[in-house]
Amino acid sequence: MKNIQIHLKIQKNMILPLWGEEWWVLQLVVVWVWDYTGWGYTRYNARDVGKSVLGYVVENKVLHNALLSCLQDTGFADIISPVQVKSVLFKPNSPLVAKSMLSQEPKNNKASPTSYQELKGSSYIRQQLAKVELNDGKYLYARLVVGADGGRSQVRSMAGFQTTGWDYKQHALICTVEVETENQIAWQRFLPNGPLALLPMGKKFFNIVWSTTPEKASELKGMTEDDFIKSVNNALVHDYGSHPQSQFSEIINGRFKWLTGELVPSISEPFQTPPRIIGLSTARMSFPLSLMHASDYASNRVVLVGDAAHTVHPLAGQGVNLGFGDAAALARILNEGIVTGSDIGEISLLKKYERERKLVNLPMMAVLDGFQRIFSADFGPVNLLRAAAFNGVQILGPLKKQIISYAMGEQKLPMFPFNHNRVVDY
Repeated sequence: MKNIQIHLKIQKNMILPLWGEEWWVLQLVVVWVWDYTGWGYTRYNARDVGKSVLGYVVENKVLHNALLSCLQDTGFADIISPVQVKSVLFKPNSPLVAKSMLSQEPKNNKASPTSYQELKGSSYIRQQLAKVELNDGKYLYARLVVGADGGRSQVRSMAGFQTTGWDYKQHALICTVEVETENQIAWQRFLPNGPLALLPMGKKFFNIVWSTTPEKASELKGMTEDDFIKSVNNALVHDYGSHPQSQFSEIINGRFKWLTGELVPSISEPFQTPPRIIGLSTARMSFPLSLMHASDYASNRVVLVGDAAHTVHPLAGQGVNLGFGDAAALARILNEGIVTGSDIGEISLLKKYERERKLVNLPMMAVLDGFQRIFSADFGPVNLLRAAAFNGVQILGPLKKQIISYAMGEQKLPMFPFNHNRVVDY
């Protein structure tokens, strides 16, 4: 089972009325992040920025159903499901004849009937379109094929896009567990081999995302339920190091208040341990983690979005965020093309989308890759730097507000010139 944490402004109003099953819609209020050494921690609270919630946690299938319902209600498109794409044939770049041309009759009977009928009929048009073969033997012809089929995208391979990247030599183990007490708090502890996150899903259920070595992930999957629960509880609370202490923040805040700036409510809140896990609710699954980036997002009649164009480490939950940013930018640029009468599959229009998204995606990917390397290092000086970073964010009110505001999509970093709404995927 997979859950998506959504920190949005516009998406909330669009999707919340469609969720229906309120059991699966959780308001996220607090996020705890700390280092396994026990030297530093950060607590993000919605009250720090004068909000009632930081975001919403939604089960993946509920979000999918809501979006599908939106699509069906528009009556805009036919939905063919279940079916798989067997092959896609992309023609060389050639502009498609505008619909306005096809609606014009010959001005006189002397016009070449062959050329007009060729334009009017489907044969000429289909020669310019992408040809999609389905596994049921049927064919579709499209002005534009959008590859949104994940990190192992078949559309990307069929279009001949090259990729660069590397394997993190980590696997993410995911499952759903039951805890003793219900709450609206997310926890993430950075361990020597990768982060362990406990994410609320509603009631007393939490989703676990544990990034670790392939060997450890295999060991965790093979454990009995009781041994697995014990291992997760120990990793969250007992193993590796002591709990973070609050005295450091209190001392700094008391003696150097002039340095910390405007106070935020969470600065005086002591460290809180995660709830104890008491049961396993779903099967345990794991998948390898890697960084991947397509050299091109667009070509004639084909464009990539989301994980088909780029994959990142889940430690900061940016995968779906970047993907939704891709989708929003592509929709806007295609709409602009339609307004001006452009062919939506023409490469010059699609390259505009590619240029815009690379300016956002590449810097974010670099930042996340840096985080992964820093938090995977178990070395004294690096450990001290991590602790200092956690404590710095905890006690510096203005800095914490900036981070929360950016995470909620209300501000953007200087390196990202384009607005994008915040969706966090674990």
